[in-house]
Amino acid sequence: MRAIIAGSGDIAYQFAGELAERRDTVVIAENPGEVSRFDKLDVQMIIGSSADAEVLRGLDICEQDDFIACSDSDERNIIACLSAKQVCGVHTICFVTKEEYYRSFSPDAGREPTSFIDRIIWPQKMLAEEIARIVLVPGAIDVEILEGGRIWLQEYRIQPGSPLLGKTLQQLDLHPGLLAVARARDQEFSVPRGNTMFEPGDKVTFMGTRRALRSLERHFFRRSVADKVTNVTIIGGGNVGGIIAQILEEEAEKIHIKIIEQDLERCETLAANLKSALVLHGDGSDLELLDVEQIYLSSVLVAVTSHDEKDLLCSLLGLEMEIPKVITRATNPANVHLFESLGISVALNPALTAIKTVVAFLQETSAKLLAVTEQGKGNVIEIEVSADFTTTQISDLPEMEDAIVAAIVRKGKTFVPRGQDTIEPNDRLLIFATQDATETVEQYF
Repeated sequence: MRAIIAGSGDIAYQFAGELAERRDTVVIAENPGEVSRFDKLDVQMIIGSSADAEVLRGLDICEQDDFIACSDSDERNIIACLSAKQVCGVHTICFVTKEEYYRSFSPDAGREPTSFIDRIIWPQKMLAEEIARIVLVPGAIDVEILEGGRIWLQEYRIQPGSPLLGKTLQQLDLHPGLLAVARARDQEFSVPRGNTMFEPGDKVTFMGTRRALRSLERHFFRRSVADKVTNVTIIGGGNVGGIIAQILEEEAEKIHIKIIEQDLERCETLAANLKSALVLHGDGSDLELLDVEQIYLSSVLVAVTSHDEKDLLCSLLGLEMEIPKVITRATNPANVHLFESLGISVALNPALTAIKTVVAFLQETSAKLLAVTEQGKGNVIEIEVSADFTTTQISDLPEMEDAIVAAIVRKGKTFVPRGQDTIEPNDRLLIFATQDATETVEQYF
């Protein structure tokens, strides 16, 4: 079972790096000049067109393989998937950047998927949805909503003086309806245990009920009930900025949204498609414009111009104006850590999140992927407990390294388990696990 990567650009290179250690990987490159960058990876390189059926036949592609079309051209990716399906019934994954292609080939309610694309990925849409979730929860730097809203995942950065400091996790009086499931410190990422102590700058992820997480916000992050997101400024009105505004209009009618976009034609399109957002034609780094429009009153500033230098400048201006939360896109994955080290609340790379999601999806496991966190370092997976499983108390389970049972769904009811609770046959488990632990955690159930 191989991974066939059609493309040799940045996304293809990141895919090859992720997959080469897990399975046989083949990269089809049209440009011979891009081959040398793959030399340090354990992959097979083919020079040719991924849309050429003869090239694909030469690879002996079979139905058990995965075909990932991720070149810089949407059209080439779509045609490559069509060619791969004609050669054999290979499983196809297609990356696109245009909304019209996503709409055309993504299965809608009541419509079957296309016959040649099994899974279509639009990284910009995934990024916009992630940013919108983060915008709506003050203080949080990542948010996922699971089980129809019965379970939430929220990530926070620990500030100096936080009540979470100076005690072990076991000593903290956390609400029983939530669990601390992950800690990120520099390049280290792990599942905390009872003796874990947090430090300033740590990013900590909690999973639990909405009520429990609100209690966490009040007691440990000094958020009052009155703290709400009221004004959001989006700098950059491209696909990502437009989708963010649409989601916010649908999810929170009382939020005042401003979009600053330099392209006049795009401004007119946004104004026609959005219900209440104020669309401003101008430069998001223009200090006079920002002052006149009182951008300093924003609860959140989002910089998504698609140019890292411009996004960074706008974000730093947001920090200078003391806007509580600043979110920016980092087109270059290497800039994610740099931007956050400069004080930006959240920096996200659209391709990296999409790639990690697909890699987790391709793992040979029966577990269902529900969410990806920390740019793919952590996964929330769902596992069905077998009917012949012996009822076991959680405290009696063998310790799962870098994994934790975060919620149990039993007979239509969802709850966050403690050590004295049991896992029973036919339960559905929501498990948080690091990327490395995801492949092995299912063996326990």
